[in-house]
Amino acid sequence: MWIASLLALQTLAALGGLEPTALAGHPDVVITPSEVMFVEARHSETVIRGRPWVPHKRIATIAGGTRLAVRGTVESRDSSGCKGKPWYAVRPFGFVCSEHVKTSASPPDPGLAGPPLSGRRLPHSYAIVRSDGVAEYASVADVRAGIIRRELTKSMSMVVRRSVDVDGASYIETQHGALVPREGVGWMGEGSTWQGVALDGLAIGPAFAWTTDEKTVVRAEARAEAAKVRTLGRRERVALLEGSSEVRPQWWRIAEGEWIAADDLNEVIVVEPPPGVLDDERVRTTGNDQWIDVDVGEQVLVAYRGGVPVFATLIASGRSSPTPLGNYPIWAKVASMDMANQDYEDKPYMVQGVPWVLLFQGHNALHGAYWHDRFGNRRSHGCVNLAPLDARWMFDWVGPSMPAGWTGYLPLSLERSPVVHVRDSHRADGLQFTQERPIGPPDPEVERRRVEQAERRREAEATVLPGDDPLWPEPSDAR
Repeated sequence: MWIASLLALQTLAALGGLEPTALAGHPDVVITPSEVMFVEARHSETVIRGRPWVPHKRIATIAGGTRLAVRGTVESRDSSGCKGKPWYAVRPFGFVCSEHVKTSASPPDPGLAGPPLSGRRLPHSYAIVRSDGVAEYASVADVRAGIIRRELTKSMSMVVRRSVDVDGASYIETQHGALVPREGVGWMGEGSTWQGVALDGLAIGPAFAWTTDEKTVVRAEARAEAAKVRTLGRRERVALLEGSSEVRPQWWRIAEGEWIAADDLNEVIVVEPPPGVLDDERVRTTGNDQWIDVDVGEQVLVAYRGGVPVFATLIASGRSSPTPLGNYPIWAKVASMDMANQDYEDKPYMVQGVPWVLLFQGHNALHGAYWHDRFGNRRSHGCVNLAPLDARWMFDWVGPSMPAGWTGYLPLSLERSPVVHVRDSHRADGLQFTQERPIGPPDPEVERRRVEQAERRREAEATVLPGDDPLWPEPSDAR
């Protein structure tokens, strides 16, 4: 799924971040003891930096009101960055300008970033637009004046902050303060109940599978004409005891005298770490040997520590826009963000408050999806969709952990970041794995060029006269 609200993240990525392990010692920074034990962020988005001066690389952002534990104080060495005021060295890592925080008597909140609502699977309440043309207003005053900010499209979803009554009419207020008529939206639930499984001690090769269909047929032999033994429900776990052939079996034996067609299964296959996912320098300097195998052919994700699989689940990868194959280091962690069409895309859509986002290639990310339950099938706009419980698990598992109130994190170097390995085990052309896209965040120049091409195409389409040929060639992306 393409991401509209990336400007701040792209800026942050351009400036870079700093790995926590690199912050263990500060030979160029003198940290002195401080009487201040805790501080609280003053602004809605406060920056944590890798060193106590500006400009220097940002590590993270924190929400307003987030409290931090102070490790010490550093005198300012620049007059502009913190207006000559001291900086605080904070835990678990980084520095914050004292101008951007205030002292607090209370320690940081316990827990990790982006927690779900109490007793629920998701961090927000959500509503979905029922039909095209539903009005969105910027304020109560605009509602009364009849000033519509924009018209929403069917199936757009939004985070609901609260209900608001305006002159006897009911509205919902979104997380950004906009107002939408209550009758124009429907309440969404908590997303899929699906959850993957922890793994322990699995050997290389076929491990197990989940059934794909609501009525998966089990047959007495490895052929379609064989007698039906029984029927299994969707996402039932079965053993993979024997394949009908050595090269991508068409049938799997799951028990004595019981076979299921491979096309009716999402197979979990444990693999050796492929080239490019475990850089020796990354493991040595960060101590982090995490990597993630995404098989878009099977619609299965397996998380690894070194050569050991630790977790497996079903995903929903790109359908109309296939998820790109390749090795992609995670370039950002974001607790929650809005996703929408880019300026060069013609079909508008909006999904607010997408939870637990791990950006790995351009606009593509591993993230929670609360709007469908098609895990095990291609479904997304390019991202790797995870059920809410799985997305939360993955977000907390991928290092470094983000404390409560922290909203975003970027690594110093992509060479030090856990790698997402995307492959397609179903490809028959020998290209089950290839590097289809560059690593890292979206390239601003490529994004600008795509917008220009879309504008030229739209202008051309708008000037087509009756009787003219409307089939205009797409502009070339090469310059």
